Amino acid sequence: MLSFSFELRPLAEVAPWGGTRPRLHWFGLTEGWYWIDVEGHELLRYCDAAVHRWNLERPYPDYYLARFWEDLLTLRWALQAAVPNDLVPFVDGTSPQREFPDDEISAEVGVAFGLQGDYHLDFGYLTDAPALSCYRHTLDGRDAVTLTQLLSSGKQGTFEGPERLDVTVPADEFFAAVADLDRRLIAAMGERVTALERSGPPPGVELDLAQLRTEHLGRSRWLAERLESPRHVDWTKARAGFAEISTWPVEQEASADDDGDPRLDPR
Repeated sequence: MLSFSFELRPLAEVAPWGGTRPRLHWFGLTEGWYWIDVEGHELLRYCDAAVHRWNLERPYPDYYLARFWEDLLTLRWALQAAVPNDLVPFVDGTSPQREFPDDEISAEVGVAFGLQGDYHLDFGYLTDAPALSCYRHTLDGRDAVTLTQLLSSGKQGTFEGPERLDVTVPADEFFAAVADLDRRLIAAMGERVTALERSGPPPGVELDLAQLRTEHLGRSRWLAERLESPRHVDWTKARAGFAEISTWPVEQEASADDDGDPRLDPR
């Protein structure tokens, strides 16, 4: 079974944004932890050494669930179309990274890069972040979604798992898991909004409760609204773009040590 798991930080412990003028909003109120449970694996789990090194409260990313949720909704929309099997290596991390040319790239290359980005969850706000792609394809005649987690060489000491992990689930199971995360987060945030409407904002913290409720109601419809928009991909241009990229020199991986904080606070 696949589950996008999370735990919201207790409301009283949520830190406001803005130093001298503290404020709260829907995004900031989603502060918490998240990870992915799939077939006995916990993706995005920090290893014990990282937990001790940074004195983490939980062995999972400590960030804003809204960011993870928003990215998953975009990914779910992208998965309306399956990737043709001959293009899978360009979206699953198998194809080597290439050196970017000095010349202006073609429109076809732009389509190819855009397609790659559609299937990747961006965790650039985390130190030593794994590369996580989720793409829909046909496997042995089945409609499937494969999750691929890549840990960069030399960074296996931050997140648990092998350098590469591939887990495949039925497409319907993946879609149900995204819908379940959406339902649970919207429900949890609904309770949080109601609690703040009853208590008022914390002393000295700006919070527009009417706007908070309006935004919550709007966000509760985001998944359905995204899926109402059809997904169109020009596979001919994508193939041409990937063929062009394949002629570029292979990028040499740089080695660097980064012992920074695992959470880059946007506040």
